[in-house]
Amino acid sequence: MRTTTTTSTLALLATSAHAALPHLSIAKRDSNLQTSPLARGLIRRDGGTVGTNVFDILAYSTGGAYYANVTVGTPPQDQVVILDTGSSDLYFDASTASTCETTGPYSCRGGTFNPQNSKTYSIADPAPAFNTSFGDGSTAVGPFGQDVVGLGDVLISNVQFGVAQEVNSTTGYAIGLMGVGYSENEAVQQHPYPNMPEVLRDTGVINSRLYSVFLNDVAEYSGSILFGGIDTTKYTGELATLNILADINTGAVDQFVQTVTGLSASISGKTIPLFSGGSPNEQAYTQTDTALPVLLDTGSSAWSVPTSYYEKYIAPNFKFVDSQGSCSCSHQNDDTTLTLEFGAKINITVPIREFVVPIYNATTNQPYPYPGGGEACAFMIVPAQSTGQGFQTLGDAILRSMYVVFDLDNGQLSLAQAKINSTDAPNIVTVSAGPSGIAKAVSTSYSAAPSNTNSIAPEVMNATGSFTVSTAQSTIGSATGTAAVPADAQVSGGASGTGSSSGGSSSSTGSKGAAAGLVVPRSDWSGLWVAGISVAMAVLGAGIVL
Repeated sequence: MRTTTTTSTLALLATSAHAALPHLSIAKRDSNLQTSPLARGLIRRDGGTVGTNVFDILAYSTGGAYYANVTVGTPPQDQVVILDTGSSDLYFDASTASTCETTGPYSCRGGTFNPQNSKTYSIADPAPAFNTSFGDGSTAVGPFGQDVVGLGDVLISNVQFGVAQEVNSTTGYAIGLMGVGYSENEAVQQHPYPNMPEVLRDTGVINSRLYSVFLNDVAEYSGSILFGGIDTTKYTGELATLNILADINTGAVDQFVQTVTGLSASISGKTIPLFSGGSPNEQAYTQTDTALPVLLDTGSSAWSVPTSYYEKYIAPNFKFVDSQGSCSCSHQNDDTTLTLEFGAKINITVPIREFVVPIYNATTNQPYPYPGGGEACAFMIVPAQSTGQGFQTLGDAILRSMYVVFDLDNGQLSLAQAKINSTDAPNIVTVSAGPSGIAKAVSTSYSAAPSNTNSIAPEVMNATGSFTVSTAQSTIGSATGTAAVPADAQVSGGASGTGSSSGGSSSSTGSKGAAAGLVVPRSDWSGLWVAGISVAMAVLGAGIVL
């Protein structure tokens, strides 16, 4: 049985056992870095929410990525980790990893963890207990450790995580990762452990395994994840709940899979229906169904569609995309949108600027030129072969236009059109435990769903000791905007913010995260640019290694 110890320092939580919702957020920074309230990290707390940041880095990967600031150890060591709904592990790169001792294109840019410098660190399971591999051929191996992890202004002791003592990065910089998928998909050989959604629930900080994600517009540095609640100012229109599809092989709910049941394009004011009439349930897995099962994955940059769909629906309407999957960034200004229907219930409209994304040189942080003039952009809807899992990956190119509530306990996703660049003061509502939690929290413009009758992956019991929760002296990662981005990732002379080229991880011991380590064909950029620089675009990428 799990036990929770709460220290006396939780004065801010004293009014309610579930008052503090860790809210990782960031707003676009204004030009005056010294006088802006956000420059000082003064993020107002609504209903006990905890503010820190989720930020966007173009230079770390083709298409960018969404990262969070966390700390580990005593005294705390700062870490930058990818926020990934397509995988489940929390892990950091070890300072002793040979990759992290270099300064080249495959070095560790997100900070490293030195266990010897933490007086509260212990080994939970010796190396190679943490052993994960990725779709791009990258690997990370080491022990599972246990220490104090900081998130927002919450510090939690006895949190388990991987320590990557061996890091083999094949496509770019190595970065740590915070996977927030079902813990059933962790890269463990024997003993699953509570990951971050479960840790926060176990400590009583939130009521259930639930969080909301808002990535915001591609031109912003902004994004947020709110554990335990919903910010009603971050979406517009109806919030619709859909049941997560069961796994095609096991019949259990353990990944965030839903269906795209219809697709249309609007080009220069003309609406072009592409496909419709697909099934909103497991029937979509059949080859005769027109729906596309998709994994909602913040750790992936692109929307991967079957090659047949790409050739029939996408390529004819986006003829400016070349054979390398690139185009001139001038097309970001085209009068073009896509509208996706999810689960035969909710429509999401995506402007072209969200899936035509600038490409940066990860070493120089400079944009690439496009042959014929202007700057080069990647087209982030890509053809892909079968994953063997029954679904493709729907990444940040689409997710930026969506507000998504991931409800792990009830096996459901709630979707709405994102209200990008909203300047409204946050209106954060706490979601209570149970099947009616969202309905109680969102009283208007809400469409519920019947209970998911499939088997839902259960919460993992904490076998390594009790958690202790306290508050940090200052908010972790309180800087915002460009100040939150590591100096070596600052882009020069280009647009900010896009999605991630990484995808969920796949363990060599059986983890299924993000299409089970599927190797996706990459664009060959060699010889395309004047400088002759080769850039690999990994649309699933897998986890942290970019």
